[in-house]
Amino acid sequence: LPSRRLCTARCALSRLAALLGMRFRAGPVLVLTLSLFVREICTMAPAEREQMRLTVEEMFYHAFDGYMERAFPHDELRPISGGYTDALVELGAPAQPTRRGYSGVALTLIDSLDTLAVIGNASEFARGVRWVSENVDFDIDIDVSVFETTIRLLGGLLSAHMLANGTMVDGASHVRVAGYGGELLVLARDLGERLLGAFDGCEALPRAFVNLRDAKAKQASHQRLEQCSAGVGTLLLEFGVLSRLTGDPSFEHAALCALRLLWSKRSKFDLLGNTLDVRTGHWRNPTATIGAGVDSFYEYSLKAYLVFGKPELYAMWNASASAVEQHLRVGPWYGEADMHKGHRRAERVEFDALQAFWPALQVLAGELRPAAATFEAFHSLWRKFNALPERFDVDRGKLHDTLAYYPLRPELAESCYALYHATRDARYLQIGAEMVTSLNSAARTFFGFAAIKSVRSMALEDQMPSFFLAETLKYLYLLFDEASFANTHAESYVFTTEGHLIPLSTAFHGPGPAPPTDEQLSAYGVLQLRELIARASLPHGDCIEKGQLRERARLAARRLEAERRSEVEARQAQDPRKLVCRTPASS
Repeated sequence: LPSRRLCTARCALSRLAALLGMRFRAGPVLVLTLSLFVREICTMAPAEREQMRLTVEEMFYHAFDGYMERAFPHDELRPISGGYTDALVELGAPAQPTRRGYSGVALTLIDSLDTLAVIGNASEFARGVRWVSENVDFDIDIDVSVFETTIRLLGGLLSAHMLANGTMVDGASHVRVAGYGGELLVLARDLGERLLGAFDGCEALPRAFVNLRDAKAKQASHQRLEQCSAGVGTLLLEFGVLSRLTGDPSFEHAALCALRLLWSKRSKFDLLGNTLDVRTGHWRNPTATIGAGVDSFYEYSLKAYLVFGKPELYAMWNASASAVEQHLRVGPWYGEADMHKGHRRAERVEFDALQAFWPALQVLAGELRPAAATFEAFHSLWRKFNALPERFDVDRGKLHDTLAYYPLRPELAESCYALYHATRDARYLQIGAEMVTSLNSAARTFFGFAAIKSVRSMALEDQMPSFFLAETLKYLYLLFDEASFANTHAESYVFTTEGHLIPLSTAFHGPGPAPPTDEQLSAYGVLQLRELIARASLPHGDCIEKGQLRERARLAARRLEAERRSEVEARQAQDPRKLVCRTPASS
């Protein structure tokens, strides 16, 4: 049979498999077996693949140029009206966004800088790097989400810095920016120091919002007492890389303290709930899920282990992922459970669009069979609606009453890309092409691409999130461009939860900077001494005199150095790049 007809037959079987998984909760092995019953290789001719690469490249420039011409230097484009929105102050759903006097920090440009590099546009990348270096200033009296600002802005700055530097990213020397002097790292450090205002030592959860101008003296006007697990557990990659690049351990220690505190609050089943009270540290919503509110905790426990090589991070990943499989998996789908009771809520399984990252993470962990089965189930929803609804009741086969929108999320494209590069099964190329066609037909506007307000009506919303350029189009482009450095050196990187490139470098893979020596401590001020003591989980409230603080700080430094040496002995000597599953695996 011609390959087109075979592909059609295979897609039909995949839909049947997904239907069985949806209606009868068939196990992942049965679903995968049915979906792969026609085992021919569904090919895509080189010319067709090149055409798809060019199509995605054109989509990126259509969106990017629309932003640069109509919205820049504001944060995001309004793709229907051709206007703009200064969206940074709206991210994280604050009750009272601080809009007065704020006119944007070029959020979409910063978030998409490394996509320009991935596509190979060195001149536009250099132009963007220089503009951001010379014009962006974070000394602004606005309240921002720590999570969103970290993954979009801090992550974007760090990735672009390492690419512009020209020596830190394998295969990317062609996008090195001539004359670049580390200005983006200076900007990233300034932003990181402002975000540190959300942290109050190792015994308190970081706050969800922070004021960029004066975090300590001026709490966010809409300070929320609730913080989600993902908000606490999705900081270590960016904060850790910032510490390794600057030699200042305070960022990594703050994020690691927050992660350890969060993990200490897990249930006896190794499950985390959804949200906590920042003041008390008690769980407000004990619902365990792989979706919204918890999702990227799992992602960062594994990826931060690969980047930094800390054994405790792998232990977190291993225990939490095992708990997910035991308590949340329902056939190829994943449900929800009370973290304290375990077991799945078998009476209802609801798909949440943020769950679609899970197959990509399973691929990274080497779990290809369940990844493929779950992807088939998730992809069946895209086929049904030509987009991915935010929520879907799997058991009843019904859309959620109000959460039926598709805001151009990247997670399904990310999993499609990961599965293709792990299996080389060209069916995933066909699925990617299908997603590209859907986006062009349903979401394209004169100025860019618009979020879909409801997959029922396919009505559009005047919004183009920065992550559409930073992630969605990046993953779709890489699916079709084998020549990009991000593919030719795929074993050398991981992607952050915002799709930014982080090298798997031996410079990062280790215990981090050493604590200060006694001589260095003599120059420390009171705040620095207290911060060092808190990092070692020691009290300092009883230290009245500065001399007492310095003596306690010496004890803290010795404890931190002992922990550092212990970690050096415990961590694996293996090159971290060898731990990433990128090649086909037999099952």
